[in-house]
Amino acid sequence: MTDRKHVVVFYTVAGGGHVAAANALKEILEGTGGYRVTLVNPYVELVADLDLWQRFTGRTGEEIYNESIIRDGKTGLYCLGFYAGGILNLRLTHRAAQRRVAAWLEEQKPDLVISVIPLSNRIVFDALNDYRRQSPGRAAVPGVVLITDWTEYGRHIWFPRGADYFAICGTGEAYRRANRYPSLSGRVFRTQGLLLKPSFQGGPPEDKAAAKAALGLTPDKPVICMLYGAHGGWRMRDMALALKDLAPDAQVLFLCGHNQDLATALAATDWPFPTQVVGFTREVPRYLGASDLFIGKPGPGGVSEALSYGLSLLLDRTMGLPQEAPVVQWVERTGAGASFRGPREFLDRVHRLLTQLTQGINPPKPHPNTASLEIPGIIGAILEWGEGHGGVTA
Repeated sequence: MTDRKHVVVFYTVAGGGHVAAANALKEILEGTGGYRVTLVNPYVELVADLDLWQRFTGRTGEEIYNESIIRDGKTGLYCLGFYAGGILNLRLTHRAAQRRVAAWLEEQKPDLVISVIPLSNRIVFDALNDYRRQSPGRAAVPGVVLITDWTEYGRHIWFPRGADYFAICGTGEAYRRANRYPSLSGRVFRTQGLLLKPSFQGGPPEDKAAAKAALGLTPDKPVICMLYGAHGGWRMRDMALALKDLAPDAQVLFLCGHNQDLATALAATDWPFPTQVVGFTREVPRYLGASDLFIGKPGPGGVSEALSYGLSLLLDRTMGLPQEAPVVQWVERTGAGASFRGPREFLDRVHRLLTQLTQGINPPKPHPNTASLEIPGIIGAILEWGEGHGGVTA
């Protein structure tokens, strides 16, 4: 029996998509029996003292992102300013961070390094190159970027300069973007959809009425699922209160993520329609499987999950981050759903989509997501490349 390959995955908890992808990789790869996967958040475990945001504001970059940008909805100029500050932080601390990461890789001795974070990948792969140079047997230890966004928002945000890594893309837009870089020629892999946990595999339930009944919902009445990311943006409360004016003939699931204050506020509200308020849960597939209409921020992960279950989509442009604009554009271009900005537009779109659903007009189609099935083969192919180039350690 051969030793399991050691895979290191770099992730961040800024937003929910990166850590979700990291956990999915761990579950999928270790599930094959051929891999041992180590997850590391470099901003917390390796370079925490290099975070200039924490030094000058008392809050880490991840905390600012999750609390101010995601939860409080500061997605405009505030967000762009935060990104600019983050890029400056990375440039000022590049060498120090590179040394820390390289030293940690020396301790871990990985056979493969995967990053599911943007902006920092040149640091990761410079450190990987330092690790490679320590021994001839490591010369071809592969590096991989697995993009968790719909596509790359700006040049080299996900795919840094250099020809020392591979790329895995879950959308046609990201795949085409990566292939525009000559240095990545022949090194880009495509999956059918963004990487989701295997629990999202398989598409909608065969009996949606039974799926609704299992959650205590009325089987023959439409179900709206409101989900504003893993950290639960307060914008959900504003749109939910607007929904009271419409009083749709539907049931509403409020999935509040880690925002317990939001869940408490919604649970204390008197609603003119049946509701369920849910805090952070690992049962999102069950709730999506029982739903008909998804309302939320245009996060690529949440949208991909809803698409895999064949839900109509109604996306909040006001809550969209700069890198999420391509998600809205794709949804509207393909007819997978609609978007809104203010309460009036929101109510109009909800009424129209619910009418279409109840009358069977332009019913949404599931978008099968097979990324979790494809990942083991892709990782195996990348490791075979490394072995063929002489130097992946066992």
